[in-house]
Amino acid sequence: MKLLATAATAVLMASQAFAGSYETRCETQMVPYQETVKGGSPEKVIGGAIVGGVIGKVVTDKNAGAAVGAIVGGAIANETSKNTVTRYREVETCTNVFIPDRITDDAQLQKVLLDLNDGKPVSKEMTMDAQYTIGVAYDGKWGPKSQLAAEKYLANLAPDAPLYSLVVNEVVIVSSADINAIDEIRAALLEAGVASQIFTDLK
Repeated sequence: MKLLATAATAVLMASQAFAGSYETRCETQMVPYQETVKGGSPEKVIGGAIVGGVIGKVVTDKNAGAAVGAIVGGAIANETSKNTVTRYREVETCTNVFIPDRITDDAQLQKVLLDLNDGKPVSKEMTMDAQYTIGVAYDGKWGPKSQLAAEKYLANLAPDAPLYSLVVNEVVIVSSADINAIDEIRAALLEAGVASQIFTDLK
């Protein structure tokens, strides 16, 4: 039983293998930060000391008071002259980026496209590989543009398969090799009161 489970896991991993690869990409940016610059200019400190000395002498009428006042005045001038400046530093950021690759096996590509269009689970990497192969934006999200491109690609992979077109007022609305998908759209249009026709291999 354990051997069978291991074999099944190996098959699953093989079916989910993707052609692309991950690549580490780094970029360097200049990031701003704030820094407080302590200590004022000598002129401000000396000026504060003189003012402090004069006030200290007047208040105490003693030279000792003048000396204390000078020290306090200089300290106040030094403290009030702090500035906040904006500086920049280099910061390197590295991320793992998936680089998609073309799926060269037609059978594998056909299965992946059919699974995606049927809403079956497919890994993001495999989805990006499929999108890259059929020539649409490879974001890993399978939307209407990817579905339409997949239908056209599948029709080219099987040239003998008929291509169905839904026509409203002589205008082709959508073409697909999947008759069921076309018929669902036709039914939805009919419910909305819009008559349409399905043509095969419309030229």
